[in-house]
Amino acid sequence: MPSSAAWKRRSDPVGAARPRAPRVACAFVALALLVLAGCAHRISPPATIAPPPAPAAPARPRPAPGYAGLRDSLGSADARVLRGKRIVLDPGHGGFFTGSLGVNGLTEAEVNLAVALDLDTLLEAQGAQVLLTRERDRDFLTPRDSTLRSDLAERVRMANAFAPDLFLSIHHNADPAGAHDVNETQTYYKLGDDGPSYDAATDVHRALVRNLGIETQRLLPGNFAVVRGVDAPAILTEASYLTDPDVEARLRTPEARRLEAEALDLGLAHYFARRAPVVDSVWAEGTSDDDGREAAPRHWAVHARIRGAYDLADVRVDGLALPVTMNGSVLVANAPPLTIGRHEATVSARLAGEGSARTRRFSFDVRKSAHAELRAAVVNTPVTPSRAAIPVRIELLDVDGLPWPDSTRVHVRALTPAALKPRDTTVVMRDGVGWAYFHLRGRGRTSTPVRWRISVGDRSADAGPLTLETRGPGAGFDAPGERTGFALAMPSGERLQHAPGTTGPAPRVTWLNRDGFVGIAASAAGAFVAPQLAGFRAWGADTTWPPRFVAIADGALAGHRIAIDPEGGGDDAAGTGPSGTRAASLNLEVARALAAMLEASGAQVLLTRQGDAAVSEVERVQRSEGFGAERYLRIGHAAARPVAGHYFSSGAGRRWALSLGSIAVELGLADSLPASEVAKYAITQASSIALYASLARIDSAASEARLLSPGVLRTEAYALYLSLAHEFGAAPAGAPDTLAVRDADGRAVPGALVTLGGTLVLQTGADGRALWVRTEPGPIEAAAGDWRVNARALLLDSERSHFLTETR
Repeated sequence: MPSSAAWKRRSDPVGAARPRAPRVACAFVALALLVLAGCAHRISPPATIAPPPAPAAPARPRPAPGYAGLRDSLGSADARVLRGKRIVLDPGHGGFFTGSLGVNGLTEAEVNLAVALDLDTLLEAQGAQVLLTRERDRDFLTPRDSTLRSDLAERVRMANAFAPDLFLSIHHNADPAGAHDVNETQTYYKLGDDGPSYDAATDVHRALVRNLGIETQRLLPGNFAVVRGVDAPAILTEASYLTDPDVEARLRTPEARRLEAEALDLGLAHYFARRAPVVDSVWAEGTSDDDGREAAPRHWAVHARIRGAYDLADVRVDGLALPVTMNGSVLVANAPPLTIGRHEATVSARLAGEGSARTRRFSFDVRKSAHAELRAAVVNTPVTPSRAAIPVRIELLDVDGLPWPDSTRVHVRALTPAALKPRDTTVVMRDGVGWAYFHLRGRGRTSTPVRWRISVGDRSADAGPLTLETRGPGAGFDAPGERTGFALAMPSGERLQHAPGTTGPAPRVTWLNRDGFVGIAASAAGAFVAPQLAGFRAWGADTTWPPRFVAIADGALAGHRIAIDPEGGGDDAAGTGPSGTRAASLNLEVARALAAMLEASGAQVLLTRQGDAAVSEVERVQRSEGFGAERYLRIGHAAARPVAGHYFSSGAGRRWALSLGSIAVELGLADSLPASEVAKYAITQASSIALYASLARIDSAASEARLLSPGVLRTEAYALYLSLAHEFGAAPAGAPDTLAVRDADGRAVPGALVTLGGTLVLQTGADGRALWVRTEPGPIEAAAGDWRVNARALLLDSERSHFLTETR
């Protein structure tokens, strides 16, 4: 944009000059008036005259638009390597989705298509087989589904049906901040494919940089839906920024579009010229012991035949890397003992310095002829003989000592006459584990050892002995200091079954099994208090037996996988307050508090960084993808206005942002929290629904002081927690309730920790109050405890604005 001085010169008549005499005269008259007013002796000449304006900072030079001319000739690459190659060209956007927009109205969709059509002509002339996902200005929306996800899914379907050797999606970028002096060449390769996708991106990127002549450039892993979804090696190009008007002007010309197509053609020719090996065939073979007399194989190995020279190979089964033996063109990798069922294997090979084979994936089934072993024993835990039942853990193993995975029925019967009998004679095994329960028959006593037999098919095992001694008349079978029974799920009152951590062959929880059978040792005070159980809280604070639990947030968060990404770390402060507070530190503290709340609610949580360590943007996304996150939440405190940011095309992300905004306002964290589009790498590349939450800025003194005041960071974590609970189906948060904490003299206690239901930990603010939202039914115990106050109360559904006050 022209300078203000230049604009003023244009406003005058051409060739006219402004006379200076009137300005001198006005200055003389003003000085004379001062003298006549009697102020001559007080005149301080320079101080009363406005200083001249500071010289304007030199304008930042505009970036090179590129597209000046082809640096490499088309003949510099051997085009014969393209003959017969199957290539998908995907001109991004189209139809309803115009993509980025130039200052003067040029749309990305039309530029992408023009470049793709030129490249299609070049490739077909060189013998390649090309599929264009679109050949005109169109989208792939239907009356039943008008989302961008549907449009992208159709492009992926078309590409996979074509079975290409390479997928190339063509795009042109836009600056998310709205700047018009940013230009850069970016090339993305499929995240996680450091083989052929990376090789192709390297060659195409080099050709674009050399021949477009744009100075700034980056090669990055990408996790865009089309790149992620296609089976073939895949890359995506953002050759330049259409929002730069100089670039827009160039791309209006057929010559610039043709130039970009020629650069892409050169890069593709270089890629297909690489001497890369090919994985021709893959298979799994099983062998058995005893010269093959076993009915089913016990030992498995993955085999592959490689065409072409190679010096590196990678074989994995279910993600586990196996040691590889290379014997010429054949690879062999022996697997450890495998469980019954389906297994996934991958094979890849590379010739260092040249190229990588496309990874071959295949699946195979492992079968075993019969059950090998039955085991049974009374659990050696606080679960002990009781009036309710005596639990016996049964294991069913295969020939390799691994859990038998199928659902199998096991029969149980007592072998010795005794007062103890199995409650059920048939036990259903899951993941190789089942539970049988013996109960006292009648009111008699027994000190006779009890033996029992378990059987499945033609396999059986005798177990025992189990001896129960009575402890005097009416003593029953409870061991001193221990209590057992079946826990209840409220408000239904049914048995609490399959709670998180209680299933599988090696459960994390030992005091509760998957059937809800619980054994608890007495506390020092003689009370029987159930430990904390992920996903549940105690039903009120009563001490009735058996223990009763209610699912936190109605179980909405249980089992869901959430990645929490505290922005910054290491040398990246992610923003600094006026008195030196690092936003990276605040982000990590909020993330830790949020992770504790989510895990208490039964969710599985990944923190992309555990401490103040530098973690790259790519690694954060890779960790989230490997974790299988369903939601990706980045936490920041930027030197910018607070925002709930989402990817521009994510409708679900925008809904999450709006939900968080309303919750933040309800909890008094902000007057407003706008939902806005952001272009942070992690938000654009995460395959899950992603959100960037910066609830307060760090760069103002007032905001920094507020962030450091009691309770604010934990309230931020709680707001994020409520938004995630709502995301996974919990009822929308109602109006918050208030808990006020006071000491014995009635004074507010700021910064006091308040625990709700023994699970979620909140903190009072400077006014001694904590806001909270009821997310599940039933009475809930609130407890505040530190050196200033120790108080608790049972909050009923009907109570609001409760005070926790220390009593003398």
